[in-house]
Amino acid sequence: MWKHIQLIVYRIIDIGEFLKNEFRDCVVLSFTDQKLCLDYVNSVHKAETIFLVLSFMDVKEILNIIHRLRQVDSVFIYSSEQQYKQYEDLLDKYSKIIDTFHQYTDLVHSIQENIDLSFQQLQSFRFYEQHQKSTRDLCKEAGSFLWLRIFKDVVLNLPHDEKAKKEMIETLRVCYRNNRCQLRLIERFNREYQSEHAILWYTGQPFLYKQLNRALRTEDINFLYTFRYFIYDLTKQLEQEYQKQREDCDFIIKLYRGVRLSIKEVKKLETSVSKLLSTNGYVSTSLSKQVALDFLGSSNDNKEEENVLFEIEYDFGKIKSIIVASTAHLSKHRNEEEFLFDLDAVFHLQSITRDLSSNVILVKMTAVDEGTKITNEYIEEHRRFMSRGSVVILFGYLLADIGQYEKAQHYFDCLLENPNGEDVSFIHYHLGVIKYYQGDYEAALNYYQKSYDRLIEDIPSRKGALSFVLNDIGSIFKARGQYDIALDFFLYALKISETYSNYYIIANIFGNMGNIYRIKGDHDRALSCQMKCLHIREKYQPSFHKDIAKALNNIAVIYNDKDDLDNALEYHQRSLKMNEQCLPAEHENIASSLIHVGNVLSNQGKFNDALDHYIRALQIRQIIFPNGHPTIAANFSSIGQTYYLKKDYDHALKYLEMFLHQRETFLPGVEDTNLVDVFKYIGLSLIKKNRHYDALSYCQRALKISKSIYPVGHAIIMDCLTNIGIAYSGIDDYSEALKYFEKALENEAQNTTKSNLIQRARNYDNMGMCWCRQGDEKTGLKYRMDAVRIISQVYPRSQYADWIDTIGNAFIDKKLFDEALECYLTSLNMKADCLPADHIDVAESFMLIGDVYLEKNKIEDSEQYDTKALCYYEKALAIYRHSDHPNIAYILNSIGSIYENLNEYRLALVYYKDGSIMYQKHYPSEGTIRQLNENNISRIQQVMN
Repeated sequence: MWKHIQLIVYRIIDIGEFLKNEFRDCVVLSFTDQKLCLDYVNSVHKAETIFLVLSFMDVKEILNIIHRLRQVDSVFIYSSEQQYKQYEDLLDKYSKIIDTFHQYTDLVHSIQENIDLSFQQLQSFRFYEQHQKSTRDLCKEAGSFLWLRIFKDVVLNLPHDEKAKKEMIETLRVCYRNNRCQLRLIERFNREYQSEHAILWYTGQPFLYKQLNRALRTEDINFLYTFRYFIYDLTKQLEQEYQKQREDCDFIIKLYRGVRLSIKEVKKLETSVSKLLSTNGYVSTSLSKQVALDFLGSSNDNKEEENVLFEIEYDFGKIKSIIVASTAHLSKHRNEEEFLFDLDAVFHLQSITRDLSSNVILVKMTAVDEGTKITNEYIEEHRRFMSRGSVVILFGYLLADIGQYEKAQHYFDCLLENPNGEDVSFIHYHLGVIKYYQGDYEAALNYYQKSYDRLIEDIPSRKGALSFVLNDIGSIFKARGQYDIALDFFLYALKISETYSNYYIIANIFGNMGNIYRIKGDHDRALSCQMKCLHIREKYQPSFHKDIAKALNNIAVIYNDKDDLDNALEYHQRSLKMNEQCLPAEHENIASSLIHVGNVLSNQGKFNDALDHYIRALQIRQIIFPNGHPTIAANFSSIGQTYYLKKDYDHALKYLEMFLHQRETFLPGVEDTNLVDVFKYIGLSLIKKNRHYDALSYCQRALKISKSIYPVGHAIIMDCLTNIGIAYSGIDDYSEALKYFEKALENEAQNTTKSNLIQRARNYDNMGMCWCRQGDEKTGLKYRMDAVRIISQVYPRSQYADWIDTIGNAFIDKKLFDEALECYLTSLNMKADCLPADHIDVAESFMLIGDVYLEKNKIEDSEQYDTKALCYYEKALAIYRHSDHPNIAYILNSIGSIYENLNEYRLALVYYKDGSIMYQKHYPSEGTIRQLNENNISRIQQVMN
């Protein structure tokens, strides 16, 4: 990490030995001979970083000679307290002096701080990392790029006044509170700084460029906000220099930057050829290739790093949006021919090659305007916001919009303490929004109420703004499971907003109303509302926007509920892609999209893929909400339900109980749809573990809550009633079980919308099993066959096919082969629609159908049954052979029996012998099976002889 930093101690031997132990990752050298020390410092390449520790006696003599060298980054003077007072004037003469120290621990602490700062500066053109970002692949990180562009646009419209400058100065004083030299420079900056000297100060003073670039590369928005005064000046002066130079320059130039990158970073660049990259800060380059190469040094003996030379082609006659300007005339190092790029320059990475003679990797890039194309619509939308309202308020909104909730809250809290003319009702409103997203609904409602009270005083002039507050209050009641109250607020907000024709809030309200109607089971009305929301957003908002993504997501959820999984997946994937294009990588909306895609995948039976999406969403949410959140609880629920479907009931219970724990922390006493689902799946998991009495308690709790939430006839109520019936059946209380199954059917009969076929089939199947256990197999099997015929009407899923196979097996046990055949053929058709043609489960269906025809032949002795059985067995065999499946042995033996029945003894013998080999391979310990097979072979051989 610190390979480029050398710590040189001159004529303080004891300190040198101690520092070697403190900084083992640095090169620490001690010198007592002045000439050797100076020669060594001069020999170190300027791409390296030297920290020099001197005694007070040697300061003037040494620094007069080497202070000007670029490789000398920082100087630390070790002295007694009295000597410090004597040489205090040195701090003004030599700007690289960090401070004087008479305590060893203070010296070590200061060296460590400056090592950290220097390391941040070394990252100025490194590939996009998780927390240290200076370039990004725009295919993957378009959202982060977009939001920093918007941040820059907002900053350039914020007040550029003494208050902003004072905030920056105070922040710098805190950062350098233990560094007297830098504090003096900061005070000088405070006194002397003029906006037209921004580039000079930036290129000349570490306290500015180190802190600013660290904030840019870590995307510390709050810290960047404190630098808004200087960012404004630096960007404006760069733009002025660019415009002046552009008038005299309409040709192509090539700029260079030499850096050392880790092997991992180089590999990332190699995978990004032909893609767009953007920088995350101000980037220094040189017109001179040799100057850039000089920064690499003559050799690189670090096996973990590569020397990399960036060659950037910039066409002044073509590029319109990327600001770059020569700053050599404003720099202390004019011979370096520096050109400085403004924030968020975008490049097309053309090629990466290695020069074998110099062992330097050459990365060729071209500056392009694509970044502007990505962001123009968004920038224009935010400018419309700024033209209508306060830029100061908009900045806080931007923080919340990218998921920086704690920073947004801090920003608005500070603004509330000192509004300085800003609208307090809007401050309260945005604090309410933040608290809502943090899951603190009580605090959110309190802030919304304060905003409402202030706005209502100014009616009618503020009535349009009132609709925003009413809509968000409705969202809180929805989150609490109080859906009728929520709908009343949404309808009231809609009535107000339609009067003022505010497209944004009208679309938002339609979306919220659609969510309520979906919960109530009115999917047609829900879809109508969501489509209205989508059409409004597509008409008025940028073509890719998080709000459009949200509308697509809401539509997809309805299609999922309606069992239209193809449409559901299409809309969810469009939503996810759009969110990834316009939001930072770690944003709640992306996590939410991942969850919804996972839900559809789970419904399609792709449980492992679903779990992958749920885990990705959980990782994002745990970063956003490190102290927990209701959405994390919901994540646990999704994972638990999927484990249940995978038949891993222990893991299912583990995650469902994690939901309850997280839920109790954030939403104690709240009863909503999520709680119904979790109680339901805990009950089902306990049923599968034969803990029926425990299961009954959870199933009854799920029913109680569902009745308070959903209208009579809702499919979820039917599901809960069926689950209670299953639990009673498990404890052999069949009369009570049948009572609940009948209640479930009565509930469904009151459903005014389309019935949920799967839940009806599930109820019929369990009723059938209950009748069978009581001895009435005729009635029971009739219900089970009705279940199969209902399932055949729904979207094909592998788990439904497995369910049908189970019912088919019940008919086989009762030797009802025609009914079994209907089950297995229905299952096969379903598998053919949702699984690859060569899937093992398809082979199983072929085998089961073959078994039925073989059994039917035993009863009716018809050659057509042998022929059909043979056909299905051969199809199964073709699939099983791909995976060397154990069932091959059984099928070979079955085919042998068919040929024997057809008097084709030679073929029968071939299949029996092949079957014998497979039995020995897959069932070496199953002596009985092998003996039966050997008997078959012996019998055929006797017949043939």
